[in-house]
Amino acid sequence: MENTIERGKKAKLSLDELSVICEQLALILRAGLPLHDGVEALADPYQDTRHAESFAALSQKVVETGSLYTGMQHAGVFPPYLMEMTGIGEKTGELQKVMEQMAAYYEREAKIKRAIQNAITYPLLLIVMMAGLITVLIVQVLPVLEDVMRGMGLGMDSAYGGWMSVGANLGKGILIVTGVLIVIALVMVLVLKNSANSSARQWIFRVISPLRRMNSKLYASRFAANMGMMLGNGYPLDESLGLIHGIITDDEIRARVNQCREGMQEEGMSFPEAVEKIGLFEKLHCRMIKVGFQAGQTERVMNRLAGIYEEEMDDAIQRIVSIIEPSLVALMSIIIGAILLSVMLPLLSIMGGMI
Repeated sequence: MENTIERGKKAKLSLDELSVICEQLALILRAGLPLHDGVEALADPYQDTRHAESFAALSQKVVETGSLYTGMQHAGVFPPYLMEMTGIGEKTGELQKVMEQMAAYYEREAKIKRAIQNAITYPLLLIVMMAGLITVLIVQVLPVLEDVMRGMGLGMDSAYGGWMSVGANLGKGILIVTGVLIVIALVMVLVLKNSANSSARQWIFRVISPLRRMNSKLYASRFAANMGMMLGNGYPLDESLGLIHGIITDDEIRARVNQCREGMQEEGMSFPEAVEKIGLFEKLHCRMIKVGFQAGQTERVMNRLAGIYEEEMDDAIQRIVSIIEPSLVALMSIIIGAILLSVMLPLLSIMGGMI
């Protein structure tokens, strides 16, 4: 038990690593190689990494038991969802298919994660650039101009000095606001990256309207992708909903999935009716689910919806970035221009009076 707990504390594999590992396992199974030989070959590249012990344990357990699911449990670096799906693949005899699906799933999750990080990173870089430019103006440029004015016999208590003070104070005020924005953005990045702060992450996604809409599309895509995967592996709708309920981290979405399951079990609703009731999908897509359900093509419809919502989320992220970037550039130009004008106009007036 102590070894299991100790392994559970190890750093988990990244989404990109999980995608590659699942793809390699699918290739091993497709080639008809013995699973234990394939896993040993899979563990070789990790011998000199921080995951060396975990992959050695994975390889050892697969050799001993012949079960990839047991090996993953013993390794302690694989997410519960992948382990559960691996167990499903072994029980149904569709392990190769499951690995192919999980490779695509984690590739999609990695793409979504990168898109969200980029949506935060680019504006953060622009804000940092704005703070840097304002700092240079206040620390380097304004003192030089003050010395120039004193050399002309004008103090900072003159009308010209008053304009420069306004520019300096404006810059300091904007710098403080910019610093606060940087801190907020950094906190958001840390919260989004730290899985331990799930409640804080959920609060951020609910409070910020664009993120709330994006989060809805994200979970709609995940729900559809997972349902398509479960149904494709021969799992009944009810059991599929139960497994999905266990892997969703957002409390609100988990409650909706549970409501969908209860609607089917307790109220006798069909799957399309229960899905429409929870409001996770748009009306048009609910009709697609209904038609697919009646035609016995629910799996195909869910996979299609997963792609649709993933594309919509990508478009939403791009729209947010396309609005934020030029807005910040324009704001930065206006602020820096205002500071420079408050400094340069008095000097130009002085120089014009001397001519």
